[in-house]
Amino acid sequence: MCSKNFLLLFGMIVLLLSYIKIIDIINYSDSNLNEVNVKYKNNKYISSPLPMEHIVKINDELLICAGLNYPKIFISKEYLTNPIKDGSLFLFNMKNNEFKPLIIENFPKGVRFHPHGLSLYKDNSDKYYLFIVNHSIKANPEDNEERIEKVSLEINRHNINLSFKNSYSLPKNYFGTLNSIAVIDLNTLYFTTHSYFPLPSFSQDDSTDNYLIKIKYQIFDKLDKLFKILNIKKTYLYSYNLDERKINLISNSEGLSNHGLAYNPDKSLLYMARPFEKDIKIYEISRHFPTKALLINTIKTIYNVRNIFYDIYNEKIYAGIYGSNKELTNLDKSYIQFGHFNNITSFGGFEEIDVKNDYEITELILMKDKVKGVSSGIKVNNKIYLSSPYQNELFIYQQ
Repeated sequence: MCSKNFLLLFGMIVLLLSYIKIIDIINYSDSNLNEVNVKYKNNKYISSPLPMEHIVKINDELLICAGLNYPKIFISKEYLTNPIKDGSLFLFNMKNNEFKPLIIENFPKGVRFHPHGLSLYKDNSDKYYLFIVNHSIKANPEDNEERIEKVSLEINRHNINLSFKNSYSLPKNYFGTLNSIAVIDLNTLYFTTHSYFPLPSFSQDDSTDNYLIKIKYQIFDKLDKLFKILNIKKTYLYSYNLDERKINLISNSEGLSNHGLAYNPDKSLLYMARPFEKDIKIYEISRHFPTKALLINTIKTIYNVRNIFYDIYNEKIYAGIYGSNKELTNLDKSYIQFGHFNNITSFGGFEEIDVKNDYEITELILMKDKVKGVSSGIKVNNKIYLSSPYQNELFIYQQ
């Protein structure tokens, strides 16, 4: 009887592993990828001091970019054993194609700065504020914080001044999980989590501890991937009341790795990108209770959409896209093994979605080996700006 039970258990394990392998092939690869709408176009690379995870448009001349050393933090977890230099915000001038580092005046001393998601907000008196997801990595990993920084902006045509206003620190279990934020009003914002497990956040004092840390985050990474393979949705959309410091889980927001957010203030609509599911969820924000949101529609996307930007003047969503989830896995493996991504074939580009005209996709660009793992895409006039968390470059595609 014992041997029969063992054989039955062994058979079930083999079947489960086979199922996982089959689903892995289906979910993580795209065998028929081809370049789309890329002939006879002008493009150029602009070197950047850091990989640019998220970009937001200020006006027709200026972009703000979140410079984050994504590979060292999220892929290799290098911050566990070596100090990681702070990231930075950068101002990109679209007229002369130049980057300029931005200093936040009065930013608290001793707080490490690794910016990720950005959200620009203008209040009723035409004052601008920028909210920033900050994975604040400390010298002692036990002190690591997931923070949301609030800064004010003074904007003129050619320059921006930033001044620190406030900070909101989230519970430990959120460390490293936040991706995008969308500000509804000065008391309310929404955020997505792209991973179920927080980044490793505990001290290491000797080789034994280092070994245990390595084992722990490898298990987390495997489980996170397994959840995606088995279609176990463990990431969500949350609203956050800044006055009360209260976090609320939004119904019908589960995803395999929730990503970009964009807000339409005129219609009180929030858009949330889910790259693994290849769609964008649309939520209606309650005007009387802004921390409450109701799912009202879903837009299917052709490829894997990451960060999104809502253009209020054209009523369109601009998005950075990549070809398949398998590519990201291969990029991560290549960085861990070789420290670069040069030998990995990948597709990346731009998707434009018209939310005014029956949610029809109006433009799609997909390029081979031009941009590795596109994270953000913004269109300004006849130029498209693409950023990647893997490359120290901003890619400009001119139509």
